[in-house]
Amino acid sequence: MLVSRLQCLTSHATYHDLALRCHEFLHYQRQGRPDQAQLAEDLLYNLLVEYLVCAGVPREKAEHFCLEIDNLTELALRIGSTLGPVATF
Repeated sequence: MLVSRLQCLTSHATYHDLALRCHEFLHYQRQGRPDQAQLAEDLLYNLLVEYLVCAGVPREKAEHFCLEIDNLTELALRIGSTLGPVATF
C-alpha cells in the first residue's frame, strides 16, 4: 500500500526531498563522518515518521518502527528504488 501511494506522488517536491534524504542517509551511513551520518539519520527519521503518520500509522508505532536502524535502512532502500534517482549533492 505504501509503495503504491508513493508512486502516485513522485511529482511532488516533498517526495523529491524524501528521495534525496534517503539517498543522503544511505550515502553517509557508508562513507560519512559520524556527525554526518547522525544528521542524515535524524532528518530521514523525522520525514519517515511524518509520512507514516500521514499514511495512517499511529505516531507511537511509527516512531518505534523508525527507531530501529535496520527498519530505517530498509525503508530508505525501498523508497529510493521507488522514487528513482535524485540529483547528487
